[in-house]
Amino acid sequence: MWRAPDRALRLGLTVATLCLAAGGGATPPALAEAPPPQSSRSETISLADASTEQIAVAATQALAAQQTDLAVMLAEVLLQRDPKNPLGHYIFARASLLVRDTATAREAARRSFFTAQTPVQHYEAARLAGQVAVADQRLGAAQFWARQTIQFAPDPRARAVGISDFRRLRAASPTAFRFKLGIRPSNNVNGGAEERTNVIDGFDAVGWLSDDAMALPGVVGTLDAEVSRRIAHTPESETRLGFSLYARAVDFEGRPMMVPAYTPGDPAPDPVEIRNSDYSSTSLGTHLEHSRSFGTTFGLQARLETGRNWQAGQQAYDWIGAEVQGTKILTGGNRLSFALAQEERNWQGSPRNDTRRALSLGLSGRRTADHLPGDWRIGVSASQLESNFTQARDWTLTGSAGFTPKAQLGPLAMTFSAGFSTSVYPDYTVIGFHPDGGRQDETAFAEIGIWAPKVGVAAFTPEMRLQAVQVESNISRFTRSELSMTLGWRSSF
Repeated sequence: MWRAPDRALRLGLTVATLCLAAGGGATPPALAEAPPPQSSRSETISLADASTEQIAVAATQALAAQQTDLAVMLAEVLLQRDPKNPLGHYIFARASLLVRDTATAREAARRSFFTAQTPVQHYEAARLAGQVAVADQRLGAAQFWARQTIQFAPDPRARAVGISDFRRLRAASPTAFRFKLGIRPSNNVNGGAEERTNVIDGFDAVGWLSDDAMALPGVVGTLDAEVSRRIAHTPESETRLGFSLYARAVDFEGRPMMVPAYTPGDPAPDPVEIRNSDYSSTSLGTHLEHSRSFGTTFGLQARLETGRNWQAGQQAYDWIGAEVQGTKILTGGNRLSFALAQEERNWQGSPRNDTRRALSLGLSGRRTADHLPGDWRIGVSASQLESNFTQARDWTLTGSAGFTPKAQLGPLAMTFSAGFSTSVYPDYTVIGFHPDGGRQDETAFAEIGIWAPKVGVAAFTPEMRLQAVQVESNISRFTRSELSMTLGWRSSF
């Protein structure tokens, strides 16, 4: 840590003289917030008599003129008067970085950021902290500080620079993280039916659904996390090894009860509670991923993954899968994407084995016209599940579209999406009844996302998503609707 001389200190130059002497150097933007000198008269001012504002201006100009010892001496005076003075900590950090004392610079820059009182002070302290992190080759910390510069950027240009810095640092970092946490209150957390009776199109028989087959309200919590480490790379490609975790937990409203199944004619058993854990699930996986770019407009990514899934607290199945994704930049800046995937599932304690195949195509772009500018996207997908368990066999077709307008509603940004899908289970039966064409579900869905880009932490902003789903089926057990609201966080860029 820098230390001020013990001798009595006197400022033998006027503040105005210091400002003129530093005229050849650039004044750091954060420090430019210090008030200008009140007078240009030549006079000798004792440090004891100088105001904090006068010392701040002198320290700023001394640092800009690379008069490091003088700048540090004045910074110590500022911190003696107020240990939470952000300018004093900033000068210590800048001066320490100049002499490659990154340990002191790191702590001083952090203190400058957390004692800052204005957005510009936060911005400049974050920039400095990021420079220190880069000097230490701490790219993860540098990404955090780049996000802070985005959060507190004083203008669009500074924000664009911060975004560019973050993406460059993320690409250079050997370790990558992804973390998503969501809380979703819903009127149907278990995918339950709307009606107590179970009617199958084309048959006169009517079934009676159990309590746990009915729609139950509650809250769903989800955690989706991934970490990967780069193990090889060239200018055109990189290979990563990583781990992923997905968890889903349900909390029912109240304590819903159900009567267990029993043989007609026997006494009805006592009701039991429908447990939250019966609707929980967890997946843990590891993957190897290789990405390669072909010029500036085309890229491919291949991924091999294996893992295990648990449902209701019990091991459900192991899986192994492969996926290939591609992206092509088209004329005009539109982006075409595609993905092919196959996954094998081996169920535990059961002879059941599944194979799922999927194909998806997407097109996205930006509308720049004066009328309703924004980002748009459309997509189609198809999937098929082959299984030796006849009830599970299905195929699904889905189409969706979305739009994120550039215009905001006050401080709020919004995005809209909607779609439709049809799923067919050709071999599905209900106690021997097989509807013509199998079970057929038609699903319509819509979603509105709302967030405030300028409100948040480190360029992460709270987000609310309103979702509506309506499913019509030729087996009424699967006719259902759901209204939900998801609360989470999203990146503001």
